[in-house]
Amino acid sequence: MHHHKVSFGKIAIWSMGGLGLLSIVLYQVFYQNQGVMQKWLHYIALSWGRSISFLCGVVPFSVAELCWTGAIVAAIIWVVRFCILLYKRPTHWKKESCFRLLSFLCVGLFIWGSYTGLWGIGYRSGAFYTEEIGLSSHPISVEQLPQVTKLFAEKAGEYALQVPRQKDGSLAISAKELFSQTDHLYDNIQQEFPTLQGPVRRAKPMFYGPIMSRMGFTGFYFPFTGEANVNIHSPLSLIPATIAHELAHQRGVVFEDEANFTAIAACLSQSDPVFLYSGYLMGYIHLSNALLKADSSAWGNISDSLHPFVRKDLEDNNAFWEKYQSPITTAAEGIYEGFLQSHGENRGLQSYGACVNLLVAYYGKDINA
Repeated sequence: MHHHKVSFGKIAIWSMGGLGLLSIVLYQVFYQNQGVMQKWLHYIALSWGRSISFLCGVVPFSVAELCWTGAIVAAIIWVVRFCILLYKRPTHWKKESCFRLLSFLCVGLFIWGSYTGLWGIGYRSGAFYTEEIGLSSHPISVEQLPQVTKLFAEKAGEYALQVPRQKDGSLAISAKELFSQTDHLYDNIQQEFPTLQGPVRRAKPMFYGPIMSRMGFTGFYFPFTGEANVNIHSPLSLIPATIAHELAHQRGVVFEDEANFTAIAACLSQSDPVFLYSGYLMGYIHLSNALLKADSSAWGNISDSLHPFVRKDLEDNNAFWEKYQSPITTAAEGIYEGFLQSHGENRGLQSYGACVNLLVAYYGKDINA
């Protein structure tokens, strides 16, 4: 009588697949119930993110990058071992192939289900900024957009002079040193929007920055470790705002457009010229892109009035991303857009430009006051 032993590895893989499948099934059952999605986000996903990010915060490097490295190494080992087994036991290729395929499926279910349960449900939980917290996204009038765009252009020029620069006009700041100044980046803005309150966490600079640049990413929030990861290989002028953007995700702002607005507002609530400049620069980029489509003449007038330092930083930023534009970038953006759309974010990457409504609603009132 033969006793078939079940290894710990098989049990672990099957358990992972089961958990992933359970998360996907629950999502499919409740994704149309916004109330359930909101509770899931706040009581499960964000609670996990805040707890695990506290543990990951003990080390200065990105645990998310370590996970990705481990996953790639594990995949290579998986393929190599499979080839060796087929070579040594050619008569068992069907059995080995079925088991390996099942293992691959279980791991895939776990990753997809975990992403869904720890982050994807947020796209079904509704907008972060609503009338209940004093701000929501409203249609923009033709008069308001140029006014706010001009305000951001002028403020960017004002703070561009206060930022340390080299002889050629480029920024003379250390990207890594910026991270030590972000522990309390949200202290001021969360006083106005209490829903932004959260534990103090520091964003992580990425070791794989050049790879992320080739993929077209300035950073990402990793829900499995609760870390806000930032590509310090990207242009310096926007890194402070990018840090604030990823920390916004960490505080429960899921949609990209709202995270952009939150990042800008957080930067503009600071006294440090570096963060103020980065916030105004990011805000100007979004506002001017919208204005170019709505009123090219007004856009031209404001663009011509930009301070030379601001114009240089914008040109450097555009040149940087054009240099890294490639089929890899297009593929990576397509995959990420698929992630967004599969979880109800039908605007995809275009949602990055939708923060304009919030900027006009929030900062336009100061102009008309």
